[in-house]
Amino acid sequence: MTERFNLAANVLLSRRLQNLLRIDENVEIDMSYITCAEYQLFIDEKLKAGENRQPDHWKSYRFPLGDAKNLIAGVRPSDAEEFCEWLTQQHSALGFKYRLPTLAEVEEYPITEKQVGCWCFDGEQRIIAGIETGKKQTWQQKLAEVLVLNRDLYRDLYRVLYRVLDRVLDRVLDRVLDRVLDRVLDRVLYRDLYRVLNRVLNRDLDRVLDRVLDRVLNRDLNRVLYRVLYRVLNRVLNRDFYRVLNRDFYRDLNRDLNRVLDRDFYRNLNRNLNRDLDHDLEGKFKAIEAGKASDFLLLYFPLLPVIVIYHLLSVTYEVISENEAALNTIKLSGQESKAISRKYLENLNKIYPLYVYLVLLDERQAGHITAWESIRIVRERIEQ
Repeated sequence: MTERFNLAANVLLSRRLQNLLRIDENVEIDMSYITCAEYQLFIDEKLKAGENRQPDHWKSYRFPLGDAKNLIAGVRPSDAEEFCEWLTQQHSALGFKYRLPTLAEVEEYPITEKQVGCWCFDGEQRIIAGIETGKKQTWQQKLAEVLVLNRDLYRDLYRVLYRVLDRVLDRVLDRVLDRVLDRVLDRVLYRDLYRVLNRVLNRDLDRVLDRVLDRVLNRDLNRVLYRVLYRVLNRVLNRDFYRVLNRDFYRDLNRDLNRVLDRDFYRNLNRNLNRDLDHDLEGKFKAIEAGKASDFLLLYFPLLPVIVIYHLLSVTYEVISENEAALNTIKLSGQESKAISRKYLENLNKIYPLYVYLVLLDERQAGHITAWESIRIVRERIEQ
């Protein structure tokens, strides 16, 4: 950053601080969002200490060319709070501090910009407020459309399982099961998981993590990603895939589902999985193969097969828990079946939020979904 830029950005920030709206004798509120130029001053200051505070979807430490006066968006709540602390240290008169607004303050003093919102406090919880409801729903819908596992897959699995369990509970052939297992696991697990994991995790993931986490996803998400990808996912792959899948998964399917489900289940399940997964997985895998995958895609793609397996087992045992004939066949109580379902759901819930967040960052970086988390500030007198 040049001295000229720093001077201009500081002028913008100083003017903002001189034009806050007075609420009462102790509190003043900003009536516009912090700009990229102003937030860049905070980023640069933190970089001197080796800390990254740029929005996670940015491709570098600096805002995109031409966005200096555009509002900052995509800021984490912890970074928004830290920006206020930095502002207090750098620009506050003695006896005052800067903070994020409360929800009541945002609602009582709205601003005209409704395309994004700002971080604020609703009690102890940090939330986003000020976004136009229709705009927020549009972004949520766009995100849902690009998530591979969505409500349609849950609906399809439940529909197929209930129909098959009610109609052909005891009509299963070992030959059909073995053939389908070979096809499903060869296609979904060995092809998509082991081929990708052996290459992406062993070769690309270290490179991506070093580059992305050091540059973009430092601090909080860095810690989460390393914990989940190296501790949780590693544990899932090494412990659960080799222990749970090789033992529990084959045991469950060959012992329990072998007596509960028939070829119609696998035909319908394969059709539903093919429809929901194949075009997404193939497109993403081709991008990886061609070297055109984004950093975020390389991070979240290996999570997909893991999610599918846990999802399938959780739904299956949930359905079985409500079918007396199925429970008698596999010699489990409804409570035991539900407990097994919850176990797989818990494993899924450790991974799925990270997957969703990485997909969101990927879509933002590609320009498909707009970031909406911005900053408004409040200046408040400190009680002496």
